[in-house]
Amino acid sequence: MNTPDNITRLHSGEEKLRVESLRRIAEIPDLATHLLMVEQTMNLIHALLPSTEVTDEYQLELGNLGIRCFNALASCLKLALSGYYQAAAIHIRDLLEMAFLLDYFSMDPALVTQWRTMSDRDRKKAFKPVAIREALDKRDGFTKQKRKAAYEQLSKLAGHATPEGAVMLAPDPNVSTVHCGPFLETTALRAVLSEAALTSIQAAGAFRTLIKRDGLEVSEARVGFLHAEAAWAKCVFGKELGHLPLAELRFLLDLVRKQEAET
Repeated sequence: MNTPDNITRLHSGEEKLRVESLRRIAEIPDLATHLLMVEQTMNLIHALLPSTEVTDEYQLELGNLGIRCFNALASCLKLALSGYYQAAAIHIRDLLEMAFLLDYFSMDPALVTQWRTMSDRDRKKAFKPVAIREALDKRDGFTKQKRKAAYEQLSKLAGHATPEGAVMLAPDPNVSTVHCGPFLETTALRAVLSEAALTSIQAAGAFRTLIKRDGLEVSEARVGFLHAEAAWAKCVFGKELGHLPLAELRFLLDLVRKQEAET
């Protein structure tokens, strides 16, 4: 069977939009910074994934969640660059839920085992998203429920069928006319990439504290992530992340490279 003509034409249009999206991103500094942040997050998550020799169920389960985060970001980029902004945002919401879950696990390693071994019924009750968000807010002393607001905003615009979600289908943000199929709109592209970058930092921050893996590849990925995070924070917030000793980390990494080259 040959591929139907309409499917071929649709894919061709998507690829043209991808090329143009990447061209625009390269020309607009903040978009390029968001994309680099996502790329470095994916690189770090991939480097931290357990090797095939690992048999520890705790690390393997965390690795599975890391893969889900990686795939969510990859899917988000694929859809956003091809002009499907609402569909891309669905994967950001999934990533946000994973980020909250991983952060919750960091509070007590025993939670991973409980999550893994509970019955489906008990797991849904003990680890429901609202319970996790409330536990994290209590830990951090947050009272404004910003985690809830972020999750509900993504649900309203993309995850659930709502009237407000139509804005993600409009090629012109100032006109309510919607469009069936992919389209290119810089404001929507920026919104998706910026939210993907922000959420990816949260996910990677939790994942890297839970996974126990070292080596040159992981060290390089960690330093690359920290550099991207510092550049992203300066671009978005206009300030340096003073807690990141990047020059010292880069120097130590160069020493490790030299030592490995000599052995």
